[in-house]
Amino acid sequence: MDACIIKNCNEEAYEQGMCAKHYVDFIKKVIPEQIQPGKKSAGAGGAEDMPARTEFFLHSTLAHVEKITDSMVASFNNIFNLTKREAAEVYFQMGKRFLAKSDSRKAISYLKKVVELNPDKADSKYQLGTAYYAEGLYDEAIVALEQAIELGSDNAGCHFALGLAYEQKELHDKAVASLKKAAELDPDNPDAHYWLGVISDAGEKYKEAVKSFQKAIELDPTRADYHQSLGYTFESLDKHAEAVKCYKKVMFLNRPSL
Repeated sequence: MDACIIKNCNEEAYEQGMCAKHYVDFIKKVIPEQIQPGKKSAGAGGAEDMPARTEFFLHSTLAHVEKITDSMVASFNNIFNLTKREAAEVYFQMGKRFLAKSDSRKAISYLKKVVELNPDKADSKYQLGTAYYAEGLYDEAIVALEQAIELGSDNAGCHFALGLAYEQKELHDKAVASLKKAAELDPDNPDAHYWLGVISDAGEKYKEAVKSFQKAIELDPTRADYHQSLGYTFESLDKHAEAVKCYKKVMFLNRPSL
């Protein structure tokens, strides 16, 4: 671990050899000389250029997102007096990055700020809902995802996540409706069909489950869990020969690579 280059500072280096605190001080001194609030861009018809005000900050912070704190965002806001829309975009990108790093707890904290600043942005509600789901907060996930859809989100992933959240709360009919909508919006997504099969199997609707599992396998024949679930359903239908074929496929897919 490299230490901050500033004298008498032993904090971990963050950027330009400086720790996060001293880097913020550097930003305060240098950026106002280079980019002034309200600066007109060369493009976009001379309109105020939001990336000109936020690009440097996003570039440096998103590259080291695990070190970001509210104080850094506040410092940047003090420099440029960000609009709500600009601040929401900063928090949104940070929240998405935390989601990509599977840190849903931190993602929630930033995405909640986005919703506070811009409550009408469907995508932020969708991302917040997926973060809640990842944390096992299914009631909160349902609320956020339903709001995203009410705001006009026709994202297949939103309906898919909502379907899974409904299923976790044993709201089976709602889960099926959401998963069918996800499959309609993205017919090439095998997971929607797979989970429709899982729900049908649990409800002892075995013929429907077989159709859903077979569709999932048609779309992605490399998933051993799809074949295994289909095998279980065939057993429930006393179709043991078909089940054996599925289990052989599972063994083939799970064979150790040489």
